[in-house]
Amino acid sequence: MMKIEEIVDDIVLLILSEHDPLKELGIDQNKLFAKVVGYDENGVWIENPDFQLPDPSQKKPKAYRSVTVSILIPWAYLSSIVHFPNVEGFDFPSPFNSKIGFELEN
Repeated sequence: MMKIEEIVDDIVLLILSEHDPLKELGIDQNKLFAKVVGYDENGVWIENPDFQLPDPSQKKPKAYRSVTVSILIPWAYLSSIVHFPNVEGFDFPSPFNSKIGFELEN
């Protein structure tokens, strides 16, 4: 039997529904690959290694810097989670060999 704690630190495919509020975070598709960094009663925490954060130290008005962040995907937006146990590159990846998340087309 699969348990949710087995997906922590793995790459999974998240299938989302009614996720319009997540578009503010750059999640504008209903399927995305992401590294799970945790879970709690609110949902699944995923890592985005390329979140664009405004950089006020730059003189340009729209300057951003790329940072790694954790994003909560609330349970209400999750239709399904696809886990790939023992698949190279998806099971306990370290370090990432490719960019993960926020790129899968509908």
